[in-house]
Amino acid sequence: MTGELARLQAAQAKADAVVRALAEAPDGPHLLVAVTDPVTGTRLATCFVTYQTGDVPRLRLVAA
Repeated sequence: MTGELARLQAAQAKADAVVRALAEAPDGPHLLVAVTDPVTGTRLATCFVTYQTGDVPRLRLVAA
Protein backbone atom coordinates (compact mmCIF):
# COMPACT_ATOMS: atom_id res chain seq x y z
CA MET A 1 0.00 0.00 0.00
CA THR A 2 1.37 3.41 -0.92
CA GLY A 3 1.78 6.17 1.63
CA GLU A 4 -0.86 8.30 -0.10
CA LEU A 5 -3.41 5.47 -0.11
CA ALA A 6 -2.78 4.83 3.60
CA ARG A 7 -3.22 8.56 4.31
CA LEU A 8 -6.49 8.69 2.36
CA GLN A 9 -7.85 5.60 4.10
CA ALA A 10 -6.97 7.03 7.52
CA ALA A 11 -8.55 10.38 6.59
CA GLN A 12 -11.72 8.66 5.35
CA ALA A 13 -11.98 6.57 8.53
CA LYS A 14 -11.66 9.70 10.69
CA ALA A 15 -14.18 11.62 8.56
CA ASP A 16 -16.67 8.76 8.90
CA ALA A 17 -16.16 8.68 12.68
CA VAL A 18 -16.68 12.44 13.00
CA VAL A 19 -19.86 12.33 10.92
CA ARG A 20 -21.23 9.38 12.92
CA ALA A 21 -20.63 11.33 16.14
CA LEU A 22 -22.18 14.60 14.89
CA ALA A 23 -24.93 13.64 12.46
CA GLU A 24 -28.51 14.53 13.38
CA ALA A 25 -31.79 14.65 11.52
CA PRO A 26 -32.16 18.19 10.15
CA ASP A 27 -34.99 19.14 12.50
CA GLY A 28 -35.32 22.90 12.84
CA PRO A 29 -32.49 25.23 11.95
CA HIS A 30 -29.59 23.18 10.65
CA LEU A 31 -26.11 23.40 9.22
CA LEU A 32 -24.50 21.23 6.59
CA VAL A 33 -21.10 20.05 7.85
CA ALA A 34 -18.58 18.86 5.29
CA VAL A 35 -15.26 17.13 5.99
CA THR A 36 -12.73 17.90 3.26
CA ASP A 37 -9.25 16.52 2.69
CA PRO A 38 -7.04 19.63 2.66
CA VAL A 39 -4.42 17.98 0.45
CA THR A 40 -6.70 16.89 -2.41
CA GLY A 41 -9.73 19.10 -1.79
CA THR A 42 -11.93 15.99 -1.91
CA ARG A 43 -15.08 15.98 0.22
CA LEU A 44 -14.84 12.89 2.42
CA ALA A 45 -18.16 13.12 4.29
CA THR A 46 -21.14 15.38 4.95
CA CYS A 47 -23.87 15.53 7.55
CA PHE A 48 -26.46 17.85 9.05
CA VAL A 49 -26.37 19.22 12.59
CA THR A 50 -29.06 21.29 14.27
CA TYR A 51 -28.62 24.31 16.47
CA GLN A 52 -30.76 26.24 18.91
CA THR A 53 -31.58 29.88 18.31
CA GLY A 54 -32.56 30.56 21.94
CA ASP A 55 -33.06 34.25 22.60
CA VAL A 56 -31.23 35.46 19.52
CA PRO A 57 -32.91 38.64 18.27
CA ARG A 58 -34.52 38.33 14.86
CA LEU A 59 -33.93 40.79 12.06
CA ARG A 60 -36.83 43.01 11.07
CA LEU A 61 -37.35 45.08 7.96
CA VAL A 62 -38.00 48.68 8.93
CA ALA A 63 -39.45 50.97 6.27
CA ALA A 64 -37.84 54.38 6.30
